[in-house]
Amino acid sequence: MKTYQALARRLSQRGAEPLFGLMGDANMQYIASFIDEHGGRYIGSTHEAGAVGMADGFARASGSVGVATVTHGPGTTNTITALTEAVRSGTALVLLTSSTPSTSPHHLQNIDLRRLIEPTGAAFRRAARAQDVPDELGRALAQARAESRPVALDVPVEFLDVEIEDTGAAPPETPLEPPADLNPDLLDSALGMIASARRPLVLAGRGAVESDAHEAITAFADLIGAAVATTVPARGFFAGHDLDLGVCGTLAHPVGLTAILDSDCVIVFGASLNDYTTDSGALLDGRPVVHVDRFDHHLNRYYEANVALCGDAATVATTMTELLRSEDIAFASSRAGLAEELRKRVPSDEFVEARGSDAVDMRTAMLRLGPRLPENRAVVTDAGRFLRSVWRYIDVPHPRYTAGTVSFGSIGLGIGCATGVSVATPDLVTVVFVGDGGGMMSLTEFNTAVRYRLPLVAVVINDGSYGAEYSKLQGFNADPRHSLMEWPEFADLGIALGGKAVTVRSLQEIDELDESLWAPENLPLLIDVKVDPAVDYYA
Repeated sequence: MKTYQALARRLSQRGAEPLFGLMGDANMQYIASFIDEHGGRYIGSTHEAGAVGMADGFARASGSVGVATVTHGPGTTNTITALTEAVRSGTALVLLTSSTPSTSPHHLQNIDLRRLIEPTGAAFRRAARAQDVPDELGRALAQARAESRPVALDVPVEFLDVEIEDTGAAPPETPLEPPADLNPDLLDSALGMIASARRPLVLAGRGAVESDAHEAITAFADLIGAAVATTVPARGFFAGHDLDLGVCGTLAHPVGLTAILDSDCVIVFGASLNDYTTDSGALLDGRPVVHVDRFDHHLNRYYEANVALCGDAATVATTMTELLRSEDIAFASSRAGLAEELRKRVPSDEFVEARGSDAVDMRTAMLRLGPRLPENRAVVTDAGRFLRSVWRYIDVPHPRYTAGTVSFGSIGLGIGCATGVSVATPDLVTVVFVGDGGGMMSLTEFNTAVRYRLPLVAVVINDGSYGAEYSKLQGFNADPRHSLMEWPEFADLGIALGGKAVTVRSLQEIDELDESLWAPENLPLLIDVKVDPAVDYYA
């Protein structure tokens, strides 16, 4: 058996897990074998960044390891921004790449892969011999899962046609190493802080989602009478809870922000506590913080907690609940009235709507659009000025089925990520929100969704500019018109790429969007929402 055949067979042993990629000299043989000889599902992107983005989105939505494959040289350099995003989002994925033939040192596509990959934060592995390739794939998959980060595997192209011995049996998967036993002294300190709090806040991040810790953390929060909040990647974790404050941080709504600042103890499960979540520490300073995370290197990375516990979110929450109940502590939470304040909150009262001709205020547009979108949806966001409006006013039905490509500050990654989410959640409609600038960078991946008949809706929030730059140029007292762009009509582009499309310029047109739009025969669908670039959406 040749190496490329053994690699294809090992890929197929992952069951129904798809392979995302873009073909080239270094991978076309095993891609073809994966499809033709093993019936594997291959999703071909239009750009290598899209392939990595799809593997990223698939991994986030499915909880498994995503796999992408690209060719050597520019095929790999084209992945770097998307790979860095996946690293900073803590996504478990494997990127199969390749070095050029060692017999051709001046090969046109030769580049030092290790020195290219490692600055992204991804791990780098290289198969030393053709015989090692199948097992090296297994090791890369295990490392990605254990470390919750991307691993790039170099399969040198000269190995692919080498005859090797392969039993075809994948090595047994190494189970995740459980965290060390909780430090009893640290646990005791944490419980002491919690027991004395009168206005506790429980904050859940993506680690709580990955741990399936909703039941355990909710029971803990209810026991101590805590208000609850999430980071952006865990939006929807506490949906329906009477004391759900929504997103904690610079995106917090006024009622939530007041309650967060009023908290006298914060217990954090699986969140990084970055500057956006903590408003550069301002939301946590002066109050005890207990930080729980499965990965030790996540603790005290951005903010030094009073107590940092390395452990699984669900396990630690359950342990704390049991210990507190055994002490028969009467918690005296003073959150009276907060639930009523949250029920009375009217989001549209939190800003002054801008009214203009032939465009809408994106905040009002999101408030109107949210209820019209299918309830059984996944939600993905690209990066851009529109994020504040989407994150505040578009609900997420389930935190597992949400993703945002914002961890590296790049625009243009959202549609690729959404395509991977859609592959992972075929029974849902995946709705991706993207600005016009990011849309122009990545709209070709909308055609990928068309080719594979995926249930995807791309909402382009179109202010005809690079919106963040428009606002910032105003802040610099420079002419914001320098950021304006004359794009083609997005609806025309969506149709040209094989999908359906509609354009809305008024709230009435949003209100008239019919649920028939989400029918399978109308998907993929592009909705171009025309908004006014001059409105200060950061207000």
